[in-house]
Amino acid sequence: MFIYFPKPGVEWKEPTKEQWLDRCRETVGRPDLPIEILDISRWNINEIVAEYYSEGNIFCLGDAVHRHPPFNGLGSNTCVQDAFNLAWKIKYVMQGFAGPKLLETYNKERQPVGVGVITRANQGIRDHVPVWQAMGLMEETPEQRMKVFKLLESATPEGRKRREVLNAAIEGTSHEFHGIGVEMNHRYDSGAVLVQDETAGRREPPEWPEDAVLYHKVSTYPGCRLPHAWLNTRMPTKDHVSTIDLAGHGTFCLLTGIGGEKWKQAAELMSKKFGVLINSYSIGWNQDFEDVYRDWGRRREVEEDGCVLIRPDRFVCWRSMEVADDCEARLEEVLTQVLGR
Repeated sequence: MFIYFPKPGVEWKEPTKEQWLDRCRETVGRPDLPIEILDISRWNINEIVAEYYSEGNIFCLGDAVHRHPPFNGLGSNTCVQDAFNLAWKIKYVMQGFAGPKLLETYNKERQPVGVGVITRANQGIRDHVPVWQAMGLMEETPEQRMKVFKLLESATPEGRKRREVLNAAIEGTSHEFHGIGVEMNHRYDSGAVLVQDETAGRREPPEWPEDAVLYHKVSTYPGCRLPHAWLNTRMPTKDHVSTIDLAGHGTFCLLTGIGGEKWKQAAELMSKKFGVLINSYSIGWNQDFEDVYRDWGRRREVEEDGCVLIRPDRFVCWRSMEVADDCEARLEEVLTQVLGR
């Protein structure tokens, strides 16, 4: 497969099949190379995101609302995330478990993600320009390009400097190849996320890492992804279970610990009252699951008798630092708001 970019500043004219064949042979360096062109496709580099993803009962997702080049590999991921965010909300509203207000949260949660993704993907292209420059690929003529390229193997001060510049430029592409932060650092802010308890307790949202594109900030703060932690049962099974495995599957999930029995009881009652399945688990010593590597204890950010409530899309929608005086009443208030009832 050959990928060619048009020369900057030159008016585009569609090459003939013979011109494509000549360029391919030139690239390989064999003018007599037998080549058969199977297909030619064209694509434009886009940096486009819709101002809003939904209006009334119309909901758009995927490439319909965000278009960008394949750098960082964010395209399919972002499309699937859009669908994952929207699907459970439509299901809950259509089946009468939630009010129409729940659907209004889709645009507010996902549109900012789209802005960040198209910005990052296009910056991925820009991050490669210093590499091309350091290798001489941006020079005007083949002779000038080869002169710079030869410097990379030269035992001269100029060659040493050129290699340093190239290495620094390659390091600058790490945001494309190792950018876990841009994938995972999504913090939703909408009516389907409750932060009132956080503000009342004067708990600020966790600060992003110094480089939020490269590094993922793990947190149970409402609006964040449920942190992963390996768990197992008191009598260990062959395979560990992740906290992420406990959540999702089209249902809400409540995680608590020793002393949080009232949260589990409240979840069972609210499940019947709202008609929504809420799976609840206690994590800790001799509980439903054991924190085998103590990862959940480091990441839950609530007391053992507190709880973390996770939406069907595995995002935290609310948490309580400790057991409440009336767990049933508090959980009912939370679900009423999250579901837009």
